[in-house]
Amino acid sequence: MMIKEMEDFLMAHADTFVKSADNVAVLMNDHNVAHAKLLLSQYKYTRVPVIDVNKRFIGVLGLNEIVEFEMSHDFYYEKSQRTKISEIVNTSVDTVQVDYNLEEVLHKLVKEPFLPVLAGENFAGIIVRQDILKAVNALVHDFDKDYEITKRDI
Repeated sequence: MMIKEMEDFLMAHADTFVKSADNVAVLMNDHNVAHAKLLLSQYKYTRVPVIDVNKRFIGVLGLNEIVEFEMSHDFYYEKSQRTKISEIVNTSVDTVQVDYNLEEVLHKLVKEPFLPVLAGENFAGIIVRQDILKAVNALVHDFDKDYEITKRDI
């Protein structure tokens, strides 16, 4: 369980945690693999969320998933233009709801660069580990400006 005062301090920065879906690069599940590779390499993203036409979250896709798929399926360029990313999207992804719990976010971000944020099944945005780390940086530098810290004699 988090120390309440530290959680309160971090949550004071919560308005910077979620990048809105409108400001996040996504792939549509009916895009082809060639399109996904172009987006990922051109913008140097490691992974991006994948949604359907109704903005329902499907999973994430990154170059690692694409390369693994290509290596196991004797891939060539023409095949990547015909293959929909829905065939290779990673659907086993940790997510949080828009009313997320900070402790849950911190645990899940240990192994992921970002967490998809959902409103039900719909994609609402992402929480990026880097943004959480900025708040943690503020915590370790500024916490004592609002709180008194005393060491207990045990």
